[in-house]
Amino acid sequence: MACSKGDTYYLEAEGTTKQTASDSMINTINVCTATKILDRLHREFTEKYVATATTGKTLISDDSRNNPTFYLRAQPPLAQFPAVSGSGTESAGGTSTNRLYNILMASKTADDQIYRSAIHAITYGVYNAGISKTDYLNPPNSYVVPTDFATPVIFKGLYGLNALNAILENMISKNISNINLGDFRTINNNISKYIRDQTTKTTLEEIARRENEIYREKFLHIILVILGIFLVSSQLVKKYFSLGSSGGSSGGFGFGSGNLFTGFGLGTGSGLFSRFGGLGLGRSGRSRLTSMFSNNPYSLSNR
Repeated sequence: MACSKGDTYYLEAEGTTKQTASDSMINTINVCTATKILDRLHREFTEKYVATATTGKTLISDDSRNNPTFYLRAQPPLAQFPAVSGSGTESAGGTSTNRLYNILMASKTADDQIYRSAIHAITYGVYNAGISKTDYLNPPNSYVVPTDFATPVIFKGLYGLNALNAILENMISKNISNINLGDFRTINNNISKYIRDQTTKTTLEEIARRENEIYREKFLHIILVILGIFLVSSQLVKKYFSLGSSGGSSGGFGFGSGNLFTGFGLGTGSGLFSRFGGLGLGRSGRSRLTSMFSNNPYSLSNR
């Protein structure tokens, strides 16, 4: 049946999100009717029948002959239905049979009544036990090609599925042609602006992330430099500023013969500056300073 305002439907197969048909801003009544027609067609093409009455299942009957699934899927036998092979009818209580498969495997053609009746039922959803060779590919005489969803029951078989698709395509094309181009341009501009803003946001976030990474690296480098200076200074202090005594003099910064500052001329040992003669205050330092002026090339005595 056709939908009316307030009816509920589902857009997705076996969906859980219920939609409500409305004619306010967007008319979804036709959408609701189309989904119900499509659900019925899906069931008529794929449903599995049962031989005995079972809750939630469809019992096979004479009406089942109008549905494509009666021929396309393995179904229980139906009493008084013509047998595919040989003569006679199917026997009730027999094993399930795939009728179209058996018809084709038996090399049946348009010259065989069972072939013509099966093809006609799959195509138009109407079983005709006496359909002729010239008519089995044509719709029934009473059939009217649907142009809307006013009569949902006439959508049957492959022909009905094709008609449903054609109507939906026409409705989509009509709705698209009615779109206000000004509104479309506004929507397009909004989409472009959103994409541009998203790109800018992503770029700024990447810059901020990289800056934080660089700052962390610099901070780590500073820590490593400070640690290195500390280690080097510790080694220098240990080597040159030891508090141990040497040559009978007091330790630390004493002025004994083996101290760090003996090279200042205050001691006689081999300090840090001793090999350079000190700074001119020791014996070797004074001798070298005085010798610098002992032979002055600018002296009058050398002329």
